[in-house]
Amino acid sequence: MLPDFVVIGAFKAGSTSLHHYFGQHPSVFMTKVKEPNFLAFDSNNKAHAEMNRQQFMVTSLAEYESLFDDARVDQIKGEVSPYYLYSSVALQRMKEIIPASKMIACLRNPVGRAYSHYQMRLRSGKETKSPEEAFSEDAFWVKASLYADAIQSYQKIFDHDQLKFVLFDDLINDPQTLMSELFSFIGVDPTFQVNTDYRFNPGGTPKFPWLHHGMSALKRIPGLRRYTPPFIRNRLARIRDKNLAPAEVLSMDVQQQWLKFYQDDILRVQDILHLDLSGWLKIKNPKNQAI
Repeated sequence: MLPDFVVIGAFKAGSTSLHHYFGQHPSVFMTKVKEPNFLAFDSNNKAHAEMNRQQFMVTSLAEYESLFDDARVDQIKGEVSPYYLYSSVALQRMKEIIPASKMIACLRNPVGRAYSHYQMRLRSGKETKSPEEAFSEDAFWVKASLYADAIQSYQKIFDHDQLKFVLFDDLINDPQTLMSELFSFIGVDPTFQVNTDYRFNPGGTPKFPWLHHGMSALKRIPGLRRYTPPFIRNRLARIRDKNLAPAEVLSMDVQQQWLKFYQDDILRVQDILHLDLSGWLKIKNPKNQAI
């Protein structure tokens, strides 16, 4: 069996919440493993072949199909892998393997998304520089906030009614309404009420770095994410989340610097999707108020 829909991105834009919210619906089956990334795996790419299963937990079609073995025949099947939005490999393999499936992308304010991605790298120890020093136009975490080319690539290959682009702000501000819209899109009862009390995978700064690094080390154990029952993974995630304090607001000067880089892409996305993204073109003061 193969998925009927896939959440293809973006990174740090609510994909974990979408995975859990979809999974609450009785007519939807979600893979136990979030981010299998199979459709982005390129066996001919030496770098991919040498990566551990942390990045590509599923590397064969048989393994991928087995993720959906427990789905009932009456359920709509889905998976979440935000890496797909940025992968030309995933785009082509989707066309070959799941050509009739639907794709959903949740897009976040590019500056806020990049800062959240930077914070994640900071927590993991992959980044030690300040935000302004770390920012590089060639860095993946910076380029991951450029959406226009990716959107157009999907639009060239898939039909309009297969694609759904939504906004992270709507997921945060009115998750029930957004999920009703997405349930309707994939073809299940849109009136189902989702429990949105818990915010999954929040960003922030660890109160106790040793605890965060210890839990991160557990995630890197080969096979652990795939074979650990979801309820145990969820409990560990909640311990991790409680250890996070809100990150400092990105300074207005740095916001302005980053926004200058993203501005043209924001305007392109606005035109492509016919959305009002004027809020993305504003910076926020230290009290989180747009100015």
